[in-house]
Amino acid sequence: MIPYVDCHTHQFYEPSDSVISMRNCIVSTDYFQNQLCSVGIHPWYIDQDYENQLSTLRKYAAKENVLAIGECGLDKLSSAPWEKQAKAFQDQIDLANALSKPLILHTVRAYQETVEQLQNQKLISRVVFHGFNKHAQLGYSLVEKGYFLNLGADMLKGNLTELIHDIPLTSLFLETDDKNISIQEIYTYFCAVRKINVETLKQQLYTNFCTVFKYSK
Repeated sequence: MIPYVDCHTHQFYEPSDSVISMRNCIVSTDYFQNQLCSVGIHPWYIDQDYENQLSTLRKYAAKENVLAIGECGLDKLSSAPWEKQAKAFQDQIDLANALSKPLILHTVRAYQETVEQLQNQKLISRVVFHGFNKHAQLGYSLVEKGYFLNLGADMLKGNLTELIHDIPLTSLFLETDDKNISIQEIYTYFCAVRKINVETLKQQLYTNFCTVFKYSK
């Protein structure tokens, strides 16, 4: 049986054969998990003692159950100074490269700056833009650069219909993030709009997950 993949969640779920969930752990706000997870320094939560925070991230990031670095990135609505956000993002790009692990990105009003920083630092790891809910043309431009889009509950508002129709399934993930919704509901909605069956979507997203995150049972 091919499982559903919830590629980014803040909820805790008991491991099961039907759903693979990757828990997001934010350094300084969350307890480290022994289940599959990503670990990162979020631009909302950059400590005053940043070097200690970065040291903690490096300690956990190398563990086997940590499949990705993040969520991390740039956020123009964050109270953290821009220079500090850019430095934290730079350090996490470097860490992803050193560990050959993908990046899960949090990006708010800073897509151009985010892509510039990724390209300037010659990122060699895969990149997943989590919670993508912007216009389709921006989505296509990110996909053309080789990045992945992680779509969530915002699609239920009907504002991602064009993107759902046209995004290559090979560049896609789905997520629940911090929403009180099941990943099965997200898949069902996507398939209804795209007019494909759920098993087809499950197979492709599971393949994407195994490839990008080097996952194997």
